[in-house]
Amino acid sequence: MAARRQTVNPIARAARLAAIAAALLTGPAGASTVYERLGAAPGVAAIADRLIDEVAHDPVLGRSFKDAKLARIKQHLAEQLCELSGGPCRYDGDTMREVHAGHDISEGEFYGMVNRLTRILRERGVSLADRNFLLARLAPLKRDVVRVPAGGS
Repeated sequence: MAARRQTVNPIARAARLAAIAAALLTGPAGASTVYERLGAAPGVAAIADRLIDEVAHDPVLGRSFKDAKLARIKQHLAEQLCELSGGPCRYDGDTMREVHAGHDISEGEFYGMVNRLTRILRERGVSLADRNFLLARLAPLKRDVVRVPAGGS
């Protein structure tokens, strides 16, 4: 016996597709800021916690975290991510230049951390647009984090 083909109203179908697209673009429950799409305070804290845990325990990237107060670093990173993603937080820690002075962080180490952050965001389902937004807001911090080799500019 032949299966009966169901006719779908093209207007209803277009409306359903538009609703799905809107949900994908705005994230959970109509979130309007990157901060909200990251999961607000709990999501941002989870991202900061995981990033610092991974980097601090990495044999190459973790050298500058030796003897550091990881809980404090996580808290300050969460504040920064919150502020930079449009959340209500304000980072009140020392400047990035002060925090990273004497750690001799190389460009490779900096990008190693950026790669970890990017992977964590991707694994959490953060959209490419939101990842790029956040990375663009973090990028100017590089000049205060990375040491410039002697004779470099």
